[in-house]
Amino acid sequence: MTLLTLYTLASLDGVLCGIRTSAGRCPLIHQLRFYLRGMLRGLMVAQLASVAALAALLLTMHATHDVARLLADLDRAAARMVGVFAGYAALVLFNLALRLIPSVDIRAATSVLALGPLTAMRPLVMLAGTVHGVSASALPATKALGGLVLALMLASEWLLNRMNDRIQERELAGLVPSAPTK
Repeated sequence: MTLLTLYTLASLDGVLCGIRTSAGRCPLIHQLRFYLRGMLRGLMVAQLASVAALAALLLTMHATHDVARLLADLDRAAARMVGVFAGYAALVLFNLALRLIPSVDIRAATSVLALGPLTAMRPLVMLAGTVHGVSASALPATKALGGLVLALMLASEWLLNRMNDRIQERELAGLVPSAPTK
């Protein structure tokens, strides 16, 4: 159950990274569609990271001689991680919910005072949560899997930024007619 909670948090993180990496990049009028596609891209990247993590977990389970001990150790580490990541996710979601209030001042304040700093803190929270989770682990395999998942989730934002850079370049090129060549 704890691993399912981590998966859900990773999917939510992917969706939020998808919209964050696409925000402010679209010069088109129909931005909602662009942002929804950004969220979907983020979800898909998170799913790819989850599949890679699951494959690593299955390979580790196949290679170990004590699967029950590995799963118990992973569950303890995951429970400790959830404690960190769920608190962070709740804080982010609370500030996003505040943006539903129809006030420009509140929207600006949440962007500047909360969401901006929370975005900057994301890699540190992910590192702290992973270290907190695996620090009490008895098995090196649990620590290695935690490190792999951390690397995958940190790389997902980088990948989404690269994807959105390319999409933005394509869309801008479609809006600006190319100069005639001589």
